[in-house]
Amino acid sequence: MLVVQLFFLTIFSGSFPEFSKDSFFSFHAKELFYTVDSDSVYVTKNGKSYEKWAHQIEWPHFNFNAINRPNETILLSKGGGVLYKFKDRSFERLDQSFEHRNKYRSYDFSFENKIFSYGGYGLFNENANLTFFNTLNQEWSEFFFHPNSKFPSPRQGLMGQVKDSFLYVTGGTNKRVNEQLELNFNFLEDVWKLDLKTHFWTYLGRLNKGIPKEIFSTSTVKGSYDGGTLMIFNGRVFWCDTNNNVFKEFTNVNALLLDKIEFFDFNPTTNLFMFSKRIHHSKASRFIFLTPSELLGSAVNEDQLYKIETQYGRYFVFLILLLVIFLAVYLKTKTKSNYSLILTNSNKIQKELSAEDFSILEQLLKEYPRAVDFPSILYFFEPNLSYESRVKKLRLSLARIDEILMMYAKSKSPVLRFRQNKNDRRIKEVYLE
Repeated sequence: MLVVQLFFLTIFSGSFPEFSKDSFFSFHAKELFYTVDSDSVYVTKNGKSYEKWAHQIEWPHFNFNAINRPNETILLSKGGGVLYKFKDRSFERLDQSFEHRNKYRSYDFSFENKIFSYGGYGLFNENANLTFFNTLNQEWSEFFFHPNSKFPSPRQGLMGQVKDSFLYVTGGTNKRVNEQLELNFNFLEDVWKLDLKTHFWTYLGRLNKGIPKEIFSTSTVKGSYDGGTLMIFNGRVFWCDTNNNVFKEFTNVNALLLDKIEFFDFNPTTNLFMFSKRIHHSKASRFIFLTPSELLGSAVNEDQLYKIETQYGRYFVFLILLLVIFLAVYLKTKTKSNYSLILTNSNKIQKELSAEDFSILEQLLKEYPRAVDFPSILYFFEPNLSYESRVKKLRLSLARIDEILMMYAKSKSPVLRFRQNKNDRRIKEVYLE
């Protein structure tokens, strides 16, 4: 693993230097802000003075997301794969991986001392997977979801939050090709929660109608602040906390101050923002430092982030299940009632049936609730009759029996039911309903 010590060179007074576009990245650790370019590390607390170190490392690019942990900062390539650790004035390469290039605009976070990355875009597609860095083999692995859990669709540019053992996923975008074969993006409005312990997803609801969907666009600059996500879009500043279902807009911000903002980082230790702002008519960027009150003011509009939706589909399925159970119990009770009524009135029924007919009924009562096949009751008729004649007489007998049984069971529908034998479909069967 590559470990490069950062050697202290000198201390500068005056404003923080300017940097060329796409030639640096920034992060904070403890009470300090760090900016890294091709040969040096610039360190400041508030932009009034800074230290400069030579790092002597060849960065593959300057597209890194910073993930802060108690004693170290993790730098993860925005496309995924490559991972560095910054601690005690040194950078250390952690992975034996490569540039994945499929995790742009993902949500990266740390949980239980592991680095995770959810969603993102690359290789012409969004993805819906959650990956984590496996320290055993220094490679990335997939975090599997529970097989009985419905999970969010693929997305990029989402708002993410980790609270306790839950990952919250809010909105984002995915691509859409119209009839003219033009590529567009859908703004997603769904909100989800993943239990990182059980691997089970829960759908929470949809964004409120007053929430501007454009906050998920590529022009939005967002970052962590005060336990939630701060978003800057077209001179407007928003903040959301999915865990507590809160959405705020700060209404007296200085729109000119926020013009051409490229990046910001909030340091909770010093309660200070560092902004990277592109200079007009120039490809250079400079930094400004603001307190939360200087940036956000005090006027706030607050609303719920999302509307909690009752999942009627589940209730509908549950209702259908209850109806099926009720119907099954009813039919079973009705069948038992018919059987009981027939037994109770068997003496009366016997007087209204011929000896042959009553013998057939006794056989049906004896086998109840099983069915009786036609061949087993044909022998009740005269053996000298042809088979076709006995079948005809059996059908007439069953019709007379059913007519009497319907009367004593007070049923408007037939009491006798017919079906084909499961093993030999040529054989018919009869049974009591």
